[in-house]
Amino acid sequence: MPVARPRRCSHAAAMQWTAALLNLLLLAALPARAVSVQEDYNAAQAHLDARRLAEARAGFSALLARLGPQSASRSATIVRSRLAETLVELGEVEEAQPLLETALASLPAGNAALRGERGAALTHLARATEEQGQIRTALGYWQQILDEKLMAPASLGLLDAQAGVARTAIWSRPEVAAAMIETLITQPDAAWGASKAVANRGRLMALRLKGQLAMASGRLADAATALAAAGKLAGGTETSMVNIDDIELRGDLVTLAWLRKDSAALSKLTALSGANMLDDGSRGGGGSSSLLPPCTPTGTVAPDAMAVIEFGVGDDGRVLNVRPVYVTTGSGPADSHPEEAFVAAVHEWSWPAEQAKAVNLMWRAAIRVELRCLTRQPDLASDSLFREARDWFDKQKLPLPEVSGTDAQRRQALLASLASIEAAEGPQSPRLLGVLGALMGNTAVGPREAARLGERLASLAEARQAPILLVWLGRNAASGRRTLGSAERRKLIDLAETRGEGRLADYLRLQSVADDSGKQAEALLQAIIARRADGDPLRTQALLRLSDLAFARGDEAAAASALASTGLSPQQCSLVDVRPLGSSSNVFSSADFPVESLSWGLSSLMQVSYDIRPSGETTNVRVILARPPFVFSDAVVRRIQKWRFKPVMRGTETVGCVGRTQGVRFNGASG
Repeated sequence: MPVARPRRCSHAAAMQWTAALLNLLLLAALPARAVSVQEDYNAAQAHLDARRLAEARAGFSALLARLGPQSASRSATIVRSRLAETLVELGEVEEAQPLLETALASLPAGNAALRGERGAALTHLARATEEQGQIRTALGYWQQILDEKLMAPASLGLLDAQAGVARTAIWSRPEVAAAMIETLITQPDAAWGASKAVANRGRLMALRLKGQLAMASGRLADAATALAAAGKLAGGTETSMVNIDDIELRGDLVTLAWLRKDSAALSKLTALSGANMLDDGSRGGGGSSSLLPPCTPTGTVAPDAMAVIEFGVGDDGRVLNVRPVYVTTGSGPADSHPEEAFVAAVHEWSWPAEQAKAVNLMWRAAIRVELRCLTRQPDLASDSLFREARDWFDKQKLPLPEVSGTDAQRRQALLASLASIEAAEGPQSPRLLGVLGALMGNTAVGPREAARLGERLASLAEARQAPILLVWLGRNAASGRRTLGSAERRKLIDLAETRGEGRLADYLRLQSVADDSGKQAEALLQAIIARRADGDPLRTQALLRLSDLAFARGDEAAAASALASTGLSPQQCSLVDVRPLGSSSNVFSSADFPVESLSWGLSSLMQVSYDIRPSGETTNVRVILARPPFVFSDAVVRRIQKWRFKPVMRGTETVGCVGRTQGVRFNGASG
């Protein structure tokens, strides 16, 4: 299927008129070394213009170091701004933001000679903050560009700022967004570029924003009118030849169909948007429910708030161009702005790089997901084991890697550190342990890469007498499974006991009895309880499992006694990872899903959150992540509402289980 190249917003046109001024400033700042500095600057700028971003970053970084990283000179300010622009293009927006803020302090408002440079810095700062979910802050920067008249009339830079205001104002100042959208729609063709096709793309974007604003305001008829007009500009909404504009428009129409409760149109438009082209089956699927904003009271997002978020995925697995499409506050206050929390969460997602590269750029440039917040509880048992491992690193005086950013950014930094340590100290250096361990939990590390690195970690940890936790992490990754098989687990338990790591041995024993209900399992649990102190998460988990087994055999007194010994609240199953026992009916079949979705061969990747009542019934069922949005959400909620569990908690004051999550994957192509 022929596709169009995804578009990229460029500010080169807005900056051309400042080029001569910048050269003069650089020459004037360092007369003794002007030629060399100018040549270095020109070389870095040439890389940036040609989109050789890694080379541009290296060039501007070296030049800034030469001029002085803390220098407030005009030359350093220009280079700092160029470096930040490069970082924004690379997706390194967290690193770019402070550079831009520093640069702006040396680019005062009202200086006509620096108007273009100040406009460019504000533009990139608006993009950086918007990408991180600081949407109201970004609106302030976009509006500042317009208020200070920093862009030339009828320029692409001006249109970019107007579009930025329209896009970000939807969520906090809808009246400003509406006025700016009309300004964009009524722009003459010449303002958008040299061709009618380019002008149509600009108006199509504005009409899509008009439709999104109308949906956010509940004006569905107005949304339909705006999106229909956009469809005419796009040449129709059911064509087989598509570009990014078509995919985004059809995604908007999917949301409108859901709001109108039109299931037939919902399935059809989802199929026509190419949502099935991102079928992956990877670990985490690029988005993880653990990287969702927490619900109130832990966080700021109401449990019934919902968002549709659009984003792209780069070749390195990094998530880029994150934008809210449709957001509701639910029962939260009107000024809670959940769109910012959802965008910030998605910005932290990463795809395994090997998986991202395997998908055509067209189908990963405008991915959409339906999201809700997560009822989050810590895993106290595993947290305590990781603390013990960190203590070992401290005693060995082995530094743990300190890297920040998204998982994709951290992966790159960790792999670079791995190569550097290995080159300097060899493949058996104990300093590699911390880096390899950090890579094990990184969602941007693909399965094949994780298996290779996991084998290295397990081997090196055994050779260096490191904590068995590292061996376990490595072997899990090397095996490609969530947990080890029973034989492998027994070997690790024996090794942990030999090394004096009894707590890890008990943690692995608890895994081995998770699905066992025999007398041997009860004896093992009693032994763990006897040797673990009150308050130890391992003891608590063993007590809860023992309570579950006692209740299953009809001994309610023993079940209540074990439960009372834990002293836990209704969050207990989340806190210690006790698994409620489900009935045989807790499965999905094709009959559970809409007929229209089956006829179109649609697939879905979902995460569902629910609570379990003392009676074993499910309640508060919510889809917290769905890709694509909406198609299967209602059906999955209805099905899980029918699930039944054997109650986990017993006693005179029985309680349920809060915050369970369930992954659901439906492959319509295979029936």
